[in-house]
Amino acid sequence: MGDRKYNLGLDIGTSSIGFAAVDENNQPIRVKGKTAIGVRLFEEGKTAADRRGFRTTRRRLSRRRWRINLLNGIFDAHLAEVDPTFLARLKESNRSNLDPKKSFQGSLLFPERKDYQFYKEYPTIYHLRKALMEEDRKFDIREIYLAVHHIIKYRGNFLNGTPMRSFKVENIELDTLFDRLNQLYEEIIPDNELAFDLEQVADVKEVLSSTTIYKMDKKKQLVKMMLLPASNKALQSENKKIVTQFVNAILNYKLKLDVLLQVETDADWSLKLNDEGADDKLEEFTGDLDENRLEIIDLLQRLHNWFSLNEITKDGNSLSAAMVEKYKDHRHHLELLKKVIEDHPDAKKAKVLKETYTAYVGKTDDKTQNQDDFYKAVEKNLDDSPEAKEIKRLIQLDQFMPKQRIGQNGAIPHQLHQQELDQIIEKQSKYYPFLAEPNPNVKRRKDAPYKLDELIAFKIPYYVGPLVTPEEQAQNKENVFAWMKRKAAGPITPWNFDEKVDRMESANRFIRRMTTKDTYLFGEDVLPAESMIYEKFVVLNELNNLKINGRHLSLKDKQDIYNDLFKQQKTVSIKALQNYYVTKKKAATAPTVGGLADPKKFLSSLSTYIDFKNMFGERVNDPQFQEDLEQIVEWSTIFEDRGIFKAKLQALGWLSEKQIQRLVAKRYKGWGRLSKKLLTGLKNAEGYSILDEMWRSTENFMQIQSRQNLRH
Repeated sequence: MGDRKYNLGLDIGTSSIGFAAVDENNQPIRVKGKTAIGVRLFEEGKTAADRRGFRTTRRRLSRRRWRINLLNGIFDAHLAEVDPTFLARLKESNRSNLDPKKSFQGSLLFPERKDYQFYKEYPTIYHLRKALMEEDRKFDIREIYLAVHHIIKYRGNFLNGTPMRSFKVENIELDTLFDRLNQLYEEIIPDNELAFDLEQVADVKEVLSSTTIYKMDKKKQLVKMMLLPASNKALQSENKKIVTQFVNAILNYKLKLDVLLQVETDADWSLKLNDEGADDKLEEFTGDLDENRLEIIDLLQRLHNWFSLNEITKDGNSLSAAMVEKYKDHRHHLELLKKVIEDHPDAKKAKVLKETYTAYVGKTDDKTQNQDDFYKAVEKNLDDSPEAKEIKRLIQLDQFMPKQRIGQNGAIPHQLHQQELDQIIEKQSKYYPFLAEPNPNVKRRKDAPYKLDELIAFKIPYYVGPLVTPEEQAQNKENVFAWMKRKAAGPITPWNFDEKVDRMESANRFIRRMTTKDTYLFGEDVLPAESMIYEKFVVLNELNNLKINGRHLSLKDKQDIYNDLFKQQKTVSIKALQNYYVTKKKAATAPTVGGLADPKKFLSSLSTYIDFKNMFGERVNDPQFQEDLEQIVEWSTIFEDRGIFKAKLQALGWLSEKQIQRLVAKRYKGWGRLSKKLLTGLKNAEGYSILDEMWRSTENFMQIQSRQNLRH
């Protein structure tokens, strides 16, 4: 094009770049015989979420195999005395009889008797588990292995930290939970007057636990019970929408998470908490939420899991007893459905009912039909027979044809499985003493008294990662992605974990690996989102953009608002600011407020400062404690494991035991975008940092960083 002048316009999108070149007269130019206009398409960039999901699944299955191999090591010699090839046969049990590589044919479990006799006596694994817990007789060692194998393979979640000995299903303090929800919604929507009725806790529990109230009636009653009346109909209507979503989540209806959390979004935030993939959806939706909204989700999941668990283990039954009852109910309901199909006057509808049931129990090549679709299809095709009316009644109660393997099983805590394992050990150890071998890890015998218990109760800390060191990966010429630090060589087991693995150093390596980097200073770690430094930056940035009656704040007004409002209240609403101007600044009328992203409140907060002021008093303002306080927030953000967080706090030396307990109970979350070095480490010619300038001026971050000549 030589020296010819032209202007280039670009339209850069996530999966395309549009371009056009024009001359000084805004006419498209030609290059190599073609008009210089067009678009380039390419595949949109993808996040690491899918790969992370696959990696997490691989690791979960790998650790399951690790536990099963350890179990096999415990049982192997004792099984060999009775049946030397038992474990080998089990390993081939998933192979077709037509597979030429299959070494064993016929009955795989018990060659001396037909497998069908075993399944006739124990139709499901839960029948066997129940018998082992309740019957005081010597069982076949292979039967014991099958039950223990199932318990350890599907050992339940670790969401509840209550020790196994004191764990009870019915334990949930609804009044405490409702009170905390009231506090959180006061922070999020202070002007809505939303409040859960603490006086109705007993009635709410009764309705939730009822097996005679129709599910839809439960929903109506619960919304009415939970919600305290507001001062006007408009607020009451808005609050009712929020509480309705809360009840939907508990009862396994689809909920609108954006309504529940009062988040404005164009995306569809609908989900059911017991759906497959619900955790992934929640992670996707909640990535940028504040602490209060994240805590609401935590409380909601606790209540949902409690309700789901009580649905599974009704009337105080053991888990296995509850599953056996499900089997019996399903079998009885199947007889009702068969009767309807057999006597149905409409052959087409009868065929649909049969096909629907086949899809519901997963006997087709297509995806297994979920319960909601199954219920709709059944109701649509029933006749008017007494059996059909009974089926309709059961559907309305959400009790028709329960299945043992459902999404709600994700709510089952590992303590229930461990309790059943201990009952089996206590019954059978008189015949097989090795079952009651004490836990080699003496420190954990209170929570896991037997060696077998540790295969359920022990969980590899997430901050340790893969059980391989970077050096071991490098020797095997693998990509180095591990960070674990060893104390000693040798196989790692649940019983010797702390002898082989350096938890603290592994945790420190995890910190350095996972901390996000500053977008302005290459290689610098960002601050936690709830760091006092970062919260101060966010508050000042929002205040320096604020306009009162169309004008930016004066320096004095800004600093007064910071000290008088933000240091006193975790959430500052527009109404509170207007009242402040009338009462403290003696304004004749409430001023108009502009320049904020949210028309009702400030999005920023000094919540950590307020927390620490309540815990530590004036130490929160003492310069010699600032580094430790920042470190506390960082540790709290990183370590889900409260044990290692507690060990870190104890190492500080100046915290009281009460303060440590309060900090351990508190969880800070999320990361900011900027580093400590950028905000406080770099100085201008006068010796002031960016944060200093934001305090002593009315300029925002972008204005300061674009014109300041900062250096370290």
